[in-house]
Amino acid sequence: MKAKYLVIFIFSAILVLTVYLMLKVENKIREEKIIVIDSTKIKLKLLPESDDKILLNSVKKASIDFKIDGDYFEVLKTRKGKNKKWIPIFLKGVNLGVALPGKFPSEFPTEFQLYMDWLVKIGEMNSNVVRTYTILPPVFYEALADYNLKFSDKPLYLLQGVWATVPKNHDYLNEDYTYDFKSEIKDAIDVIHGNAVLKKKPGKASGVYVSDVSKYTIAYLLGREWEPKGVEITNQSNSIRSFNGEFISVPEGTPMEIWLAKMMNFALKYETLQYRNQHPVSFVNWLPLDPMYHNSEFIENEKVREYDNDLEVVDFRHFNYTSLTKTGIYAAYHAYPYYPDYIYLDKKYSQNTNDNYLPYLEDLKDKCPEMPLIIAEYGVPSSRGISHFSPFGFHQGGHNEKEQAKINKILTEDIYRANCGGAIIFEWIDEWFKFNWLVMDFEQPQHRRKYWHNMENPEQNFGILAMENRTKTIDGKTDDWENSDKKIQADADPSYFYLKYRLPDFDFSRNNLYIAIDTYDKSKGDHKLPFINKNSGKGIEFLVQLVGVDSAEILVDDKYSVFTDIYNDYIPVYASKENSNGKFTEQKLLANRERESLTGEKFPRILYNRSKLAFGNISENSNADWFFNSETKILELRLPWHLLNVSDPSSLQVLDDIAGTPEIETSTTEGFHIFSFITDKNNNIISTIPENKKAFYYVWKGWNEPKYETRLKEQYFVLKNLFSELHPKRKTKKKKVQNGFKIAKWYQNKPAAVSITFDDGSYGQYEYAFPILQKYKLKADFGIVGEWTAEEPKITAEKGSFGIKRMGWKQIRELHNTGNEISSHGSKHEKIDPAKSYTEIVSELRKYKNLIQENIGDSVFTIHYPYSFTRQKIFDAVREAGFLFGRIGDSGSPNTSADNLLKLGSKIILNNNDPNPKQFYEWIEDARGNWLVLMYHHIFPKNSKAMKLFEYHNVYNRYSVTPENFEKQVRLLRNSDYWIATTSEVGKYLTEKENVKLKYNFTNDSCLLILESALDRNIYDQPLTIEFTTNWKVVKITHSAKDGIYNARNGKIYFPAFINKKIILEKEQ
Repeated sequence: MKAKYLVIFIFSAILVLTVYLMLKVENKIREEKIIVIDSTKIKLKLLPESDDKILLNSVKKASIDFKIDGDYFEVLKTRKGKNKKWIPIFLKGVNLGVALPGKFPSEFPTEFQLYMDWLVKIGEMNSNVVRTYTILPPVFYEALADYNLKFSDKPLYLLQGVWATVPKNHDYLNEDYTYDFKSEIKDAIDVIHGNAVLKKKPGKASGVYVSDVSKYTIAYLLGREWEPKGVEITNQSNSIRSFNGEFISVPEGTPMEIWLAKMMNFALKYETLQYRNQHPVSFVNWLPLDPMYHNSEFIENEKVREYDNDLEVVDFRHFNYTSLTKTGIYAAYHAYPYYPDYIYLDKKYSQNTNDNYLPYLEDLKDKCPEMPLIIAEYGVPSSRGISHFSPFGFHQGGHNEKEQAKINKILTEDIYRANCGGAIIFEWIDEWFKFNWLVMDFEQPQHRRKYWHNMENPEQNFGILAMENRTKTIDGKTDDWENSDKKIQADADPSYFYLKYRLPDFDFSRNNLYIAIDTYDKSKGDHKLPFINKNSGKGIEFLVQLVGVDSAEILVDDKYSVFTDIYNDYIPVYASKENSNGKFTEQKLLANRERESLTGEKFPRILYNRSKLAFGNISENSNADWFFNSETKILELRLPWHLLNVSDPSSLQVLDDIAGTPEIETSTTEGFHIFSFITDKNNNIISTIPENKKAFYYVWKGWNEPKYETRLKEQYFVLKNLFSELHPKRKTKKKKVQNGFKIAKWYQNKPAAVSITFDDGSYGQYEYAFPILQKYKLKADFGIVGEWTAEEPKITAEKGSFGIKRMGWKQIRELHNTGNEISSHGSKHEKIDPAKSYTEIVSELRKYKNLIQENIGDSVFTIHYPYSFTRQKIFDAVREAGFLFGRIGDSGSPNTSADNLLKLGSKIILNNNDPNPKQFYEWIEDARGNWLVLMYHHIFPKNSKAMKLFEYHNVYNRYSVTPENFEKQVRLLRNSDYWIATTSEVGKYLTEKENVKLKYNFTNDSCLLILESALDRNIYDQPLTIEFTTNWKVVKITHSAKDGIYNARNGKIYFPAFINKKIILEKEQ
């Protein structure tokens, strides 16, 4: 029996071993075949399954509660329980930043009652909209739903934002980035419909969302203030120029505009398919991307640490909604009255007597026709500090709360007067985490910025609801001081350092008070005070001088000043240094840099002097720094931490930079040593505080969780009254127009045309001018001389002149392949000899024309007459040689029609100062309605050998400009909003326009348009701009040069079309 069990055991063991070995072999085989998949890379489908039929059915069933009509939003409201009516509304409300003191913006509050309290206060302010920048926690939407149930007679609508990060490579069309942003859009829509479970992700809200607030959500607003550099990179990195989506169409736009259109289309499509519902959709825009150009805006110095605020454009006029979009689209801008500088420097805005904001808004609204323009951010802060000045007083900072309220009232009224559709002020609460460009370097360590409130930082002080922990009230009373009978006391909170003095015998008519403060390291700082002859054992960093109610300031030891001027290469080490020079200076910062406009107007720099201490009771002036009660003899002083170079009071850090390191270092202070001196008016010391001449010592406790209280600022009550008065203006009834067509005078209905032409083929045109033209997305016309041109660049010279490097065919082909025109400037740089026979002239012209055509692989249509020498015989020969257009030199008569296309007059650029900027601008203005042709020759750097030779020989007609001057001129041309095109493009347009007959036939809701012409389409291939006057709102256009859906704006549609094409227009709505 035992043997039996033994045998069974042995067989079982063998079986287990065999199975084990088999599994091991199988695992090995599997390991060789397994493909490891990163689950984070798996992309789930974002849209529900659909086809055209499902989509159309979803659109048909889709409900809407909000839509666009003209300049305003409309809300569907039920009247008397039955009838529903669309009611226009003017949006008025606040941006809801939610970062509480001590928190970053992604550390969201999660208390229902907090959100409910905010919403009630915002509603009582007579707001009808609240905007969020991103998805908030579920309790916010629960509070919003609860609020609107309780206050159904006075609803508060939500403008739901969808936050966008910055792409790693700054290309918004990046596939992975686009997928992530679409996912964010999807999440926001699901949240609004109470149908989302969002997992925890860094920087994002999460939880279970069950409150359906879609009936209270007035619109979606996608994205952020897109950095111009990112827009520039996106436009440079992509070639896509059109998009025809189911809901949004951009027949012609930039790659960035195409990406935005795709995101809008996705939002509309997803909500339609998933929820049978639609809301208006738009994206954030701001002044650096506005569709206007500004002559006062130019980065004239490589040291400027900001992007070009006038290089790229995102234009709402390029966006069209289709017939599947029931809601329409709107425009949204962040618009402040103090930045960029052009908003107050451009003459068209600055000529208004006391308000630059209104004319800017009127200009902007003109570029957003037939859609509501929502100013989604605006306002000025109530900070003590100023980071940017405006000549109209609309500074970024430096306003007390009464001044803030007054200015924000003016700005709101301006928005309303400019016929905008809404005003959403920035912002609900003061957010301590925010940084400001002027002071951010001095807030160290930066990750602890959220723990304290910097009154010198404007970005932290926009709020309607103050977030503060002010332990003391500056009012000359002692009820908020313990043991108040002491002669000197100190205190601290997240905003200020405080001092209180009891001065029984003090009188400003007889006395001055000086307060010397040693903030750290007694060996550092100035050991000599200006009114004391002997040196002090402790070094002083700061000196407060209180001489009178109108004469008070805090000075800094000159070695510890943080004044920085990068434009003059002055960047100090931000650390106190041991010295005994007795020099204390005003604390100044460079708020506005020196500027020069493109037309030569200069604007001086502006320094912000933050040393001045404002006298007053804070009940009258919320930014008062000190107060002396002449009856009680109590003096109270509060100093913002930054005026003491305290970089983080929560951890007792002071600036103590180390030379040569990339970071700004700090040290931990052991406390302040304070010396106080009462003098007579001649600064003779009468007494000291303390009387033993020793320092008064004070150190405060740091914190990691700041305490705070809330308080409604003055602007709450001012805006509450104003909001109650703002309602949509009465609609102007539109006159019906008869459908009709005409050809615009210039392409894209521009006010004039400009052609930039070059002669002589010098290499500087390729090396310097070409990149500038590419930067501004412009093309030019390059005239090439035969005998100076080889495959590779070479140096050639005219008789009696120095050698100049010329382009080779390699460079010329690159110019041509990027859209520039290559023209003939003669086989030799000599006048065309009229003494030669007609046949000989034609032969020579044709021979060199063919040579250029062979090298570039394309036709040549234009000649630049050498030395501008012409005769009728030459004109005839040029025509017979196959040229369509000819350019001569200076001519007083403008180019206006197709009559003299072989004798196009031009304006010659003689040198760097002829024309000067003002004259060049006058050339542009005088050309309005006409065709301006400019003649350039050489582009030489200022310190080049060529320019030095010109200067040495005192040559006036150098026919040369520097790259810097050329760029300014190109930018002025671009800013004109003229059509800037090559000679042949403009010439063909004029020829086609005068040789085309428009034939059209309307049948019900469609039209067949033919541009009939006897011209050869193979040559005349420049699209014409057709102006279609119509009552149709949404039109589908096919067989044009840019097919797609177009929306009529002010009763007109402009689209490009080629000659001899049959174009179909169909009414969609």
